[in-house]
Amino acid sequence: MKTRTFEVPAEQMPEFAEIIGNNELDNDIQGINDDNEIIVDVYYEPDDRLAVFELTELLDPDGDDDDD
Repeated sequence: MKTRTFEVPAEQMPEFAEIIGNNELDNDIQGINDDNEIIVDVYYEPDDRLAVFELTELLDPDGDDDDD
């Protein structure tokens, strides 16, 4: 089983949680960071990678951190 840690802004948490629930992914909330983002560990098998990709796309729809 693999683990991916996400830092989720509070305003995106409902949609993030819905994706986790719909895909029955195991997860743990670890706390918050200095930016008040919720730190969530998501545990998944290789077959669940599309759900993890969906979570990643939700949080970074452009796929990068560059400011255009």
